[in-house]
Amino acid sequence: MLCKYCGNPISASTKVCPMCGRSLAASAEKSRTAAESRKKVMKRLPFAVFTFLLFVCIISCMVVEQSAILFPHKYADSLSQVILEITYILPSAMSLLYCIVCVRRRLRDIGKSPFYSLLVMLPLFGIGYVIYLCFKKSVAVQVSH
Repeated sequence: MLCKYCGNPISASTKVCPMCGRSLAASAEKSRTAAESRKKVMKRLPFAVFTFLLFVCIISCMVVEQSAILFPHKYADSLSQVILEITYILPSAMSLLYCIVCVRRRLRDIGKSPFYSLLVMLPLFGIGYVIYLCFKKSVAVQVSH
């Protein structure tokens, strides 16, 4: 192994370079945290696919709810009632899960704070913000030495 600062040959377990005196442990930790942060990102295509699936799920639940209003006799048995109750809860649960998992990772990918994921929950603005996130290009993660 070579010291990345001076190029002197050193052993792999060395914490400080004997020639230049710089700490090697801090640079290894920085590169490890940068690699971990790269794992917790979501690129544009997977984000767009999950966004499309979320919209399909929400629209499907809305169709089931409307059909229960228009045709109440078809939802008279207990199994249909359970399915109907699930369709009432499913859109909000899926939106929350989407916000926590997908949007936070996408925001890390474009270099923004994951706390901006709360903006998705705002009515009307959230839809526009999700569409913006589908088209925003990724930024490269810079590791400072």
